[in-house]
Amino acid sequence: MEAVGQLDLSGLYAAYRADGQGQAPYDPAVMLGLLFYCYLKGIRSARKVAAACVDDVGCRVIAGGTLPSHQAFAVFFRRHRPQVKAMFVQVLLLCAAEGLVQGHACAVDGSPVSADAALSANVDGARLAAQITALEAALAAAAEAFMAGADQPAGLAPGHGDEDRDGDEGRDGDEGRDGDEDGGDDQDSDRWPRRLTAMAARLGRLRAAQQVLAARVAASADGTPAENARSAVAHLEQRLAEASAAQDAKWEAYQAKVAAGTRGKGKPVAPAATAAWVTRIRDALEKARARLEAALDRAAASAVKVNTTDPGSRVLPGKNGGYLQGRNLQLAAVRNQVLLAIGLHDNPADVGALIPMIEESVRNCQLTGLEQQIRAWLADSGYASAANFAALNHLLLLVSVRAEAAQTGRTTEAAAVPAGWEAMASRLATPAGKKLYRRRSRLVEPAFAQFFAMFGRYLNYRGDAAGDEVQFLGAVHNLGKLLSHRRRQLSTA
Repeated sequence: MEAVGQLDLSGLYAAYRADGQGQAPYDPAVMLGLLFYCYLKGIRSARKVAAACVDDVGCRVIAGGTLPSHQAFAVFFRRHRPQVKAMFVQVLLLCAAEGLVQGHACAVDGSPVSADAALSANVDGARLAAQITALEAALAAAAEAFMAGADQPAGLAPGHGDEDRDGDEGRDGDEGRDGDEDGGDDQDSDRWPRRLTAMAARLGRLRAAQQVLAARVAASADGTPAENARSAVAHLEQRLAEASAAQDAKWEAYQAKVAAGTRGKGKPVAPAATAAWVTRIRDALEKARARLEAALDRAAASAVKVNTTDPGSRVLPGKNGGYLQGRNLQLAAVRNQVLLAIGLHDNPADVGALIPMIEESVRNCQLTGLEQQIRAWLADSGYASAANFAALNHLLLLVSVRAEAAQTGRTTEAAAVPAGWEAMASRLATPAGKKLYRRRSRLVEPAFAQFFAMFGRYLNYRGDAAGDEVQFLGAVHNLGKLLSHRRRQLSTA
């Protein structure tokens, strides 16, 4: 309650009428406080938040004896999405004001989360076009029947009813509808408008999905992960050819000395086929070719389909194996696992998320007075690309150019890197670069563990609302850090 009192809630209050007409709304500060409190306890369902207002002492204190319904919470989030999203920067400002954002490095990483959409809803371009054509015909027939004064809805295509009421709402979407308890869809006078509205909304979502699919097809033509893998293969092929030629020359010279009896002492020279250093390059080349094949397979699979329920989601490799319909959650974390930025990425590859995440983090630092605080940006090899290095050349950026174990010195591998990565590899090879990069996992990996332990690995909303949802989750995460900091301050006072 104290933390909510420090936030600027003028945007929330401005959304309500000030003339005294109509039913008085629940106090926005109370609603926001209840959401903060319940989310901190891992309660994210609107129905469970409403139930907690009955039997949870903390909710009873915050609510002051009022009992908002689950509809009230769903409507509150849907109505105030821009203001709820802005809570992330406001809470980060509180953290910065109390010195909670410490250190000079920020680490970026991603992990998959489940979307509120089924794998079976993924369709290719041909099937999507067929669905749009069928729905357009059904909508035209239904509109004609309605204008003719038909008593019963007719000509509705299967699956095009009102089951998808709101494309932005997910698991809690149907909790935000007002006035459905009194019969709603069973009233003949209201049935046609509801049906037509639902069909038109679904048609709009299918057309939006078609636009997303077209953008993905265009983007896949020069997919960065595949290009990086192809560049690595070409580089290693050249190195292998040069190394084999050099080793064969050494071996022929050695054989000539053996034949002439002038070999002398020393280790025998092996031919290129069995030389250890050439074998290491050959093994690295085989691994690079396997990565290229996998990248091409992922690009081909992801570019031709789109999910009609939530076009922003995609088929992603699961954290523990298998595949899921989800999104790529991105976190930018500093010391104490405070988040500078949070967002969703619609590609299983992280490489395209680096520039947006760092730019968002820089903007948030400017808004909260932290622009001089963060001086280094860290990311693993999933974000490596020549384009990223060039675009962020003005920052102290350390992105791994090898597997994590090799980059941190736990194992060794061939030192070859793709063209355009040489400067980054040199920066990481310095003692200061090695020491700084080792901080990456300590900054962001615990942040993911804490985030998922509190909120789980799923999204409740679809479309653009899913992005606003994760912004609020990030604000709750940082609020938990702030409250823990204040408790420590009180205990040591």
